[in-house]
Amino acid sequence: MMKTITNILRSCLVCCCITATLASCSDMMDIDNDRVAYDEQHRIDNPNDSIYSVMGILAQLQQVADRVVLMGELRADLMTVDPQYASTDLQDIESLSYTNDNVYARDIDFYAIINNCNYILQRMDTSLVEGQTKVMMPEYAQVKTLRAYTYWQMAQIFGQVSYFTEPLLSSMSSYHDDRQTLGIDALAPLLIADLEPLVDERPLDYGSVDGWNSSEFFLPTRMLLGDLYLYSNRYEEAAQAYYDLIQQRRLTVSSGYANTWMTVARTSLNANNQQAFRNEVITRQVFDSDLRSLHSQLGKLTYSDEPSLLPAAHFTSWMQQRTHFHTDNGQGISRYFTGDLRGLAEMSTGKQVAQAFGPADAEQIPGATSSRLLITKYFNNLEGSTTDQLSQRTLRSLPLVRPTTVYLRYAEAINRAGFPTAAFAVLKYGLSNQTLGDTLRVDSNEVKRMPRYLDFRASQFDGNVGTSARGIGLGVRWDKEQYVIPADADTVDFVERAILDELAAESCFEGNRFFDLLCASHHRQDHPALMAELTARKQGDARRGELLQRFTQLLK
Repeated sequence: MMKTITNILRSCLVCCCITATLASCSDMMDIDNDRVAYDEQHRIDNPNDSIYSVMGILAQLQQVADRVVLMGELRADLMTVDPQYASTDLQDIESLSYTNDNVYARDIDFYAIINNCNYILQRMDTSLVEGQTKVMMPEYAQVKTLRAYTYWQMAQIFGQVSYFTEPLLSSMSSYHDDRQTLGIDALAPLLIADLEPLVDERPLDYGSVDGWNSSEFFLPTRMLLGDLYLYSNRYEEAAQAYYDLIQQRRLTVSSGYANTWMTVARTSLNANNQQAFRNEVITRQVFDSDLRSLHSQLGKLTYSDEPSLLPAAHFTSWMQQRTHFHTDNGQGISRYFTGDLRGLAEMSTGKQVAQAFGPADAEQIPGATSSRLLITKYFNNLEGSTTDQLSQRTLRSLPLVRPTTVYLRYAEAINRAGFPTAAFAVLKYGLSNQTLGDTLRVDSNEVKRMPRYLDFRASQFDGNVGTSARGIGLGVRWDKEQYVIPADADTVDFVERAILDELAAESCFEGNRFFDLLCASHHRQDHPALMAELTARKQGDARRGELLQRFTQLLK
């Protein structure tokens, strides 16, 4: 099934366009058009229709991919704007003063996705059987999952949504009916109840599409359920959902995506972690190989001599000051260095090698300020070679879920479920039979009451390393003084903050940060105080009170 995404998506439009009686195909794809019309007699009753329906929803999700990332990063503490080059819309997002006319805050595009999902779900004939298999149920489950995902992103972005499960056949303006408005806390249980019956449906896989493994286009229902459970403080259910996904997909945290010094001389670097953004992916948003097609603009917004978006100074400083535990022989710490190598690596010669952030390449951007740090995570993953013109290189893939995302949210869940040392082991050692059997690494009281979701004794997990080892050194597992839980600490609080630190280092600029802060803060009685505290590190501690007020207003 080797087709370009452009050709696939042209076919996907058939499902919508053959049903439109009042609007043309171009109107249906016009995000400024609030008219919708479908043929109420049309049924989705063959597998091809169901495939094209799902792919059509994925095509619509391209329209909102960048804004989800921007809303997930700019409102938090890792990304900031350049006041000289950033648009007013971007500046307003960072200051939390955006309105509905902000180009990045338009909800109509999200509701268009939801409306198409509602139409497909209403018209899909899930009773169709081949042999003993209901052949359309996997597509039905994925459309429901994508609808729930869209609603959940909206709730985290706007604080509330108008919740509809029936398609609107006349005007999209009906989606702003206040009688249907739900806040984020009220929405979560509805989405959970909608998804739980579908969790065991077969994952979709349509083969190779435009060079991508199409199984990576689709969002695992279990992942979204885990996120919804975690936000709802249903920690054991969240842990079980993430664990089941880890088992089913055989997910591990390997050292293959670690950034490490090749020798203690620091003259050469294994820069493997930057490939995780492209290659270590469970679910990704993809764009077409055709340069004329819609693509993510994040590379252009960040990597330029006039960058709109920048890494926050407090974040780059913190990353560069972290202790790095180098090992030469894999048996102990050989040398202590400075810097989390997932951010920026500095050679012993003084040369700086950009990973998630760093200086501009003078050959790519001759006019860039040499001392300025840019976001380079997207640039490092552009298509083509650095010898190609920057304008001809596209960002074709944005990861939505990576294995480390699953493990770190799993750690957040088990920490709150009463297993804090096991949660910390996810960061420092990697969960395996060896780790769980070492009472110096995991409290024996936690292991004795081991629930099913804490069983990592299978050999498939023997190669697990701590997520932190990917940036602060494979020697971190032998450290007994610095990267440890202090004896006098509130253990759960300490581990939760360590998890947030690790989420920042491992998945910075990928669109998760505001949502990660929101979820962790929601575990606490003083929510959203944690969000204000951590975001104030970027905007200044004097703004903590103002940020608390704005977050409270957004999430009320």
